[in-house]
Amino acid sequence: MVDAITGFVVGKMGNYLIEEASILMGIKDELEELKAELTCIRGYLKDVEAREREDEVSKEWTKLVLDIAYDVEDVLDSYNLKVEERSQRQGLKRLTNKIGEKIDAYNIVSDIKTLKRRVLDVTRKRETYGIGNSNEFRTGEGTSSFLTMRQLRRARSVDQEELVVGLEYDFKFLLEKLLDDNGDQNRYMISIFGMGGLGKTALARKLYNSDNVKTRFSYRAWTSVSQVYKTREMLLRIIRSLGVASGEEMEKIKILAEEELEVYLHGLLQGKRYLVVVDDIWEREAWESLKRALPSNHKGNRIIITTRIRAVAEGVDQRVYAHELRFLTFNESWELFEQKAFRNMQRVDEDLQKVGKEMIKKCHGLPLAIVVLAGLMSRKRPNEWNGVCASFWRRLKDDSVYVSTVFDLSFKELRYELKLCFLYLSVFPEDYEIDVEKLIHLFVAEGFVQEDGEMMMEDVARYYIEELIDRSLVEAVRTERGKLKSCRIHDLLRDVAIKKAKEVNFVHIYNDQQSSTTCRREVVHHHLDPYSCEIRVNKRMRSFLFFGERNRTLWGLVKPITLKLELLRVLHLEGLHLPDVIGELIHLRYLGIADTFISNLPAFISNLRLLQTLDASGNDSITKVTDLRRLTSLRHLMGRFVGDLLIGDAVNLQTLRSISSYSWIKLKQELLINLRELEIYDSVPTFRLSSESEEAVRFKTLVKLTLRCDIRRLPKDMDFIFPSLESLKLVGLHLEEDPMPSLKKLQRLEDVILDSCYFSGEKMRISEQGFGRLRKLVFYIDGLDELQIEDEAMPSLMELKLRTRGRQMKLMIPDRLRAVLDPPYIKSSPRV
Repeated sequence: MVDAITGFVVGKMGNYLIEEASILMGIKDELEELKAELTCIRGYLKDVEAREREDEVSKEWTKLVLDIAYDVEDVLDSYNLKVEERSQRQGLKRLTNKIGEKIDAYNIVSDIKTLKRRVLDVTRKRETYGIGNSNEFRTGEGTSSFLTMRQLRRARSVDQEELVVGLEYDFKFLLEKLLDDNGDQNRYMISIFGMGGLGKTALARKLYNSDNVKTRFSYRAWTSVSQVYKTREMLLRIIRSLGVASGEEMEKIKILAEEELEVYLHGLLQGKRYLVVVDDIWEREAWESLKRALPSNHKGNRIIITTRIRAVAEGVDQRVYAHELRFLTFNESWELFEQKAFRNMQRVDEDLQKVGKEMIKKCHGLPLAIVVLAGLMSRKRPNEWNGVCASFWRRLKDDSVYVSTVFDLSFKELRYELKLCFLYLSVFPEDYEIDVEKLIHLFVAEGFVQEDGEMMMEDVARYYIEELIDRSLVEAVRTERGKLKSCRIHDLLRDVAIKKAKEVNFVHIYNDQQSSTTCRREVVHHHLDPYSCEIRVNKRMRSFLFFGERNRTLWGLVKPITLKLELLRVLHLEGLHLPDVIGELIHLRYLGIADTFISNLPAFISNLRLLQTLDASGNDSITKVTDLRRLTSLRHLMGRFVGDLLIGDAVNLQTLRSISSYSWIKLKQELLINLRELEIYDSVPTFRLSSESEEAVRFKTLVKLTLRCDIRRLPKDMDFIFPSLESLKLVGLHLEEDPMPSLKKLQRLEDVILDSCYFSGEKMRISEQGFGRLRKLVFYIDGLDELQIEDEAMPSLMELKLRTRGRQMKLMIPDRLRAVLDPPYIKSSPRV
């Protein structure tokens, strides 16, 4: 792993030499030499870390290299910080800049010379003790792997078929248990238990997504628990998963107290037939905390839980069937391995089959170990299989292979960027559903990814995540429009990631006892006390992340001393108060202040000139003027900016949600050449989304648009304004005309959502022309008397949801679309 850290620092040095050439003129040669030395050392590191077992001398040597790599990063970042501080000085303070430049230049030259002496000393130690062999390089570090990665986009949706080889009987048996009530309409529980990695979650998800289950249970919900859980968070996940609350309603629901959420959920499910899956329970109390919110209304409701613990599975309720998962047989193990490992091969010879079967025998039927091994072998050429197998044998313990063993094999094959990205996943809590958009923003802010040709950094980061999924190191959870929206890491693999991250001071998870004074990243899960805040004075820290529930009592717990961390790049304060000291963190790239109870952004935000992502979502409307004109590096801006929002050079901006229509009109829209996602909030009654002016701007890169404005009619030339639009959401609009004739011209449109809208006409009609790619159509709309969909319209549609209040609309749709129509509507819709 030290080679990954060193590779990261070497890459960072290269970026400094290119981007900061003007401020490094006096030390450029020294820095080039240091970079060359570290590059050579990294070659030896690869060899050392490729060994099955490192000797003590090699371990100590790699620690020395790790310390040097981190110190190089500190010296460069500190120097860059001082340059940035001088550039922000005003008035008489600017007169001291020349003196400061000379002092800083002298200091950094001295620091780099000291680092060079340490590097030479490390090199001598390597030669003296015969550590490593620079001629032996492993595969997996070249660009060919990245090119292959670009062709592999296999993110699986939570609604797609799960690979449950060997569990076919279990699936059929449990499906009968779910569907057959034998005349008993009382609530019934099924618990699936067994050791980690057997496929409990995969089996539960396959049951959850079964067509028969979707038809039987109009209301389905999924929530995860884990060892550390919050009842309020579980209730929110269930409500969100049910999908019956609109986006506007969910914003109001999120601020309810736990008791209020219980009452709301109970009322939502009262009189309904529902299925709820509670994944990864560790203690009975977790279920007890949820039970009050789930009514026993004699509708044949079902609960599925998954757990590793037999006592929990059997004792969670009086009316429970406990189902224990077994290990796979050899034939089942081979089938699972074969489906993944050989998918890229046109021909598989007997030798490859023999090698594969020898390795599979040692996995002893554990599915997680098998799929991780298959993910590794799927990227190997046939002539590399025997070498991997030999390494596999050397790692055997007690004639068995463990998940950590297979993981080590796969992990060593990753490029250094992927190693960093995988270990970074250890910052998230157990069983956490990771928002991929947030993860991408964090990867970019941390500096783990660089632009690759015409690909933006966000696209490169997305490919990294998809490669980790392809290798079965990360699990895809949810996709939209074929694009990955959320993912998770299996508990067993997360444990290994935490261990490795701790070994190299990459991530420290606060545990109530101590806070690291040397680690680069610190994360707090769910809890934060004043004592921990007082001692967090790690000057080397690059990232501080807090994951917990929204809680006003935590407002004052982050003391100013906690965040006087000049080199901080990432600050994620989910649910915490926003300290003023943040204005001094001018090195910051990512500021996550979602759900922090703020109503306005403080003026000091304008000091953060290097900021790339500002996430203020989940807060009240920001009504005062927000001046971000100095933030020229801003790429992603999230928050409800109802007041004036001032943005300067917005050429880098990709995400803007949401801006008031008043501010949008005044914005220099022609500068938004990279804008991909836009949300406009109401404020101007006469707002028009139209290209009637000769100066109208085309948003060629925009793929997602949300309008919460007072727009009565959509412009007829939507296809000219938004030629690349894939997703359109209209919220709270009072439509006077049928919007479908305008929308059908958008050739790339895949999602259309009308949320809390009102239609003053009588009929909407979707013709056979257009909507060729549309996959999802959602109508939460009042006032609509009739919806007609022609026979050949929307050939790609996979999801159709219709909700109205008051009178029932007349629904005229072809029979083929009734299969994708949301079940609650089917019962009351007339057939045509």
